[in-house]
Amino acid sequence: MVAVEGTWTLLISTPIGEQKAILVLHRDRDRLTGSLDYRTTRLEITDGMISGDDARWNVTKTLDKLLRVKATVAFTVTVEGDSMRGKADAGKFGTFDVTGLRG
Repeated sequence: MVAVEGTWTLLISTPIGEQKAILVLHRDRDRLTGSLDYRTTRLEITDGMISGDDARWNVTKTLDKLLRVKATVAFTVTVEGDSMRGKADAGKFGTFDVTGLRG
C-alpha cells in the first residue's frame, strides 16, 4: 500500500480557473482522515479509504449561509510517490481534474 500521509498541495481545474487547496492526510490501515483547507475554510475529510495506490475521500461545504445549501465533493485519486492525480466529483456542479504534490 502506497504512503499517502502528509501535507499535499492540490490543484483543482474548474470552469472558473485552477483552485488551490491544502490537503492533510492521516492513515489508519485502510482508512483516511484529515482536512482540506480551501481559501479560508477548513473542511474535514469523511469516508476516506485507501486501496493499493488508489485513495478516495469526501468533503462537504455549505455554499450559502442563508439557504444552507451543502455540496459534497468526492475525490478519487491515484498516488504515485509524492504526486497524485484524479478527479473531484462535485455532483451537479461538475467533475474536475485534480493533481497534487506532497510537501
